Amino acid sequence: MAAPLVSRPSHDVTAGRPPIEWYPGHIAKAERLMTEVLSMVDVVVELRDARIPDSTAHPMLASWIGSRGHILALNRMDAAPAPSLTEWAAAMGAGGQAPVLIDAKKGGGVAELKREILRAGAHVNARLKRRGINPRPVRAAVLGYPNVGKSALINRLVGRRKAKSENRPGVTRGFSWVRIDSQVQLLDSPGIIPAKQVSQRVAYRLAMCDDIGAAAYDPQAVASALLEVLLWLQRLSLAGRVLDTSLAAQALCSCGEEYVAQLAEERFTGDVQRAATTLLKDFRSGSLGRLCLEWPAEGQGEER
Repeated sequence: MAAPLVSRPSHDVTAGRPPIEWYPGHIAKAERLMTEVLSMVDVVVELRDARIPDSTAHPMLASWIGSRGHILALNRMDAAPAPSLTEWAAAMGAGGQAPVLIDAKKGGGVAELKREILRAGAHVNARLKRRGINPRPVRAAVLGYPNVGKSALINRLVGRRKAKSENRPGVTRGFSWVRIDSQVQLLDSPGIIPAKQVSQRVAYRLAMCDDIGAAAYDPQAVASALLEVLLWLQRLSLAGRVLDTSLAAQALCSCGEEYVAQLAEERFTGDVQRAATTLLKDFRSGSLGRLCLEWPAEGQGEER
């Protein structure tokens, strides 16, 4: 498995904001169960969010995969700008793990992903054949953070609505086997966040992209941090002009909180909470355009 990549350095948008935390008890139990279930798997499909490819790399994945086949897929390629997809694909490929770019909802890249699953699992039936045993479907597991699109991917592979798929982290409650066809059987797993707390930079990016549950974070803090990230990307010419220029005092804002407050006054009769949740919703739905919040590192990267 390739060494993890890190994103380009940027200013810290988490300083002075409430920390994002989660409780590790039930997560540790799910991780133990994951280890047991994966003993039945031939190939692991690691699904990441194309808007934050580094932050959605689970730190425990390498130990779970072991010697099994490993396929890396970046979902939501429709939500990320083409230059970021090109850069990440090149960087990951140079590191030994070229990704498959997919759009699980619309089906883009899914046929290629299935071919990669069959290729990665071909050794299983070759071994069975040598032993005089009839071939069986390749058993693959789809792993990733909550809400990265695992169930949507399985539904697309099956060709019908088999797994629950909602825009809500953790809607897939447990492990279940889904037969794709005579060649592939998939294990649908619940999204699992690390039992060990990740850095606040990573945690905030996960929250911005709705890849962790809403109970773990303050929407106003996350929306304010998102605004600062978007302004930073604009200064680096890594994003289009996504912020509304009708807010005349935008350039004078010293922090994201001020911008959210202005947005609330302009459009939501001073309701800051509504302004924050609307901003997050607009970003997540793609209404602000195709955006990638982290790009491959140039030199020293950020701490995960």
